[in-house]
Amino acid sequence: MHPSSSVNNSVPKPAPQSANSRKNVTSFHTIVKKQVRLWHWVSAAIFCVTMLLFSVTGFMMNHGHDIFAPHLTTTEKQFELPQDLLPALQQPLKKAEEKSVKVKEGSFDWDQLASQEVSQPLPENVVQWLKSQHLPAKKQAFWTDKFVYFVMPKLGMRDRLLIERDNGHVHYEHTSRGWIGFIDDLHRGGHVGTGWPLFIDVFAIACIIFSISGIWLLQIHARKRPSTWPLVALGLAVPIVIILVALHSH
Repeated sequence: MHPSSSVNNSVPKPAPQSANSRKNVTSFHTIVKKQVRLWHWVSAAIFCVTMLLFSVTGFMMNHGHDIFAPHLTTTEKQFELPQDLLPALQQPLKKAEEKSVKVKEGSFDWDQLASQEVSQPLPENVVQWLKSQHLPAKKQAFWTDKFVYFVMPKLGMRDRLLIERDNGHVHYEHTSRGWIGFIDDLHRGGHVGTGWPLFIDVFAIACIIFSISGIWLLQIHARKRPSTWPLVALGLAVPIVIILVALHSH
């Protein structure tokens, strides 16, 4: 037997291990790539209609003072609180400094309400009387030396009610902003309870998943598409430039 043959037989062969390692890495990358594509596809499929909704309503809100200005409709009514309920409005309050508030003939000037008020419960008998008149009722209201009032915003509309504490005059105002105001509130997530804001949070998370998975897919195909990263950089630079110009224009 030749000495060289014994030396050659004692040397380990690393080639199979290296091949297995490369195979495992390739397999892992393939699994990750499939999962990223799946997340990107699922997030887009489930929320594509919601993305369209928020895009359209965002455009509408951006032109809310010209093309899509809400059509305001205001209804005002006056009532008289029964005299036997007036003592319930005479409960003592913390000292509240207020501006001079004027009551115009037939209506109330809401723009001159007090700048400081006290938040206190509305008497239960007053709440029941308001409900019997099919008026909005709120258990917690704002009190001043002369008035007690509350505001109840709703989807695309708002109710305001004020009672003069000394004579029981009730001023009710209902303002509607139409279907545009309804859509605006949906976009902002205001006055819609807890379900819609929770849905918006889930939608925001889905948008993050969609965006991150999209960036991942971009880098996978970037080698075959040289314009990928210049376009991504352009998408980043344009809003930054617009913001900087806006900051320096004031």
